[in-house]
Amino acid sequence: MAAKNKDDIMDALLKGSSEDTAHDTSSLARLIHRTGEKASSQHPDGSASGAEREKKPGDKSKKKSTHYLSGEIFADLDEARDKINELVHQRLKSRVSKSRIVDQALRMILKEFEEKGEKSHLITEILKDIRRK
Repeated sequence: MAAKNKDDIMDALLKGSSEDTAHDTSSLARLIHRTGEKASSQHPDGSASGAEREKKPGDKSKKKSTHYLSGEIFADLDEARDKINELVHQRLKSRVSKSRIVDQALRMILKEFEEKGEKSHLITEILKDIRRK
């Protein structure tokens, strides 16, 4: 019940009626910063996070990445996911994702590139594409 007596920082900021908006803004910034520090320094289960955690062999951590795909590839990716879902057992369908398909495809392409270098399909297709433009 003590929370009712506290100032509503967000309300004051959004309404713009507070005489001390700068103070409210800095209070909000401190709160956000303080909350961010707590969240990034430790997981809810008490284990260390990020750089503090030792990488284990075979640890497949994921990183978010944004890349642009042509409309055709984007549609083909949806179609591939649907076709793969038709081929796998019902209980595995939830594990088939576009991210998983892209990850596996890149793994295969990069492995071939590492093995064949300039004679790989990756280089051949990139050069074809560049020459067309």
